Amino acid sequence: MRRFIVLTLFGGIAALAGHAIVSLGLHPERLASVAVLLQGCAGLVVGAALFGTGLLGLSDVYERLAARVDELLREKEVTDAGSNLAIRDHHCLDSVDQQFWRGYSRTGAGLSLFLAGLLAATATLAHSSPTLFTVGVGSATVILALVAAIVSVRGLRRLRSAHIGVDSSARHLTRLPDRRPAESVRPARRRRPARVTLFPRHNPGGSARGLDNRRVPSTQSSTVGFSA
Repeated sequence: MRRFIVLTLFGGIAALAGHAIVSLGLHPERLASVAVLLQGCAGLVVGAALFGTGLLGLSDVYERLAARVDELLREKEVTDAGSNLAIRDHHCLDSVDQQFWRGYSRTGAGLSLFLAGLLAATATLAHSSPTLFTVGVGSATVILALVAAIVSVRGLRRLRSAHIGVDSSARHLTRLPDRRPAESVRPARRRRPARVTLFPRHNPGGSARGLDNRRVPSTQSSTVGFSA
């Protein structure tokens, strides 16, 4: 994180210096040499590239940490032991996200303000006298550099504060116990309906009635034969 902040600051300073050199050497009556203009252009291009690389590195590191914290908040049980956490839930994580991206936009806006403001001052004073052009562009460079430094440094502070909060929360959450799985309520076991049997094994009453029914016709036939 620190190396990306240093890279962003170094790139911003290089871009400011290169743009100032080019702007001061663009007056039609006192046009600077090609070597000086090329050095200023090189400083502007290299500085802008380093500035953008630093910002991309900052965002990449933060997004990985934020994704890790989001995963840990789903897995860990945040109890009273995590009272000193900077990020205790997803609502706090969203707040830190907003803080980070506000600082990110302010950091980029600082350099953009300087580049656009100095370009406008150079175009406005291009048809003035060389002395007025130099004084005007020099004053605009100093004023815009101060404003850009204030805006960008405040943005970098927000970035660093958000990064520290996310990093410390990720380290603390890894030491917390895992979230207990929700206990599943086992449904009551349904009783099976009584099965209908065609031929029951034990039916003494039925068997007796069956025997009586079979004996009655035989008795009647024997009686009829004897009487005849």
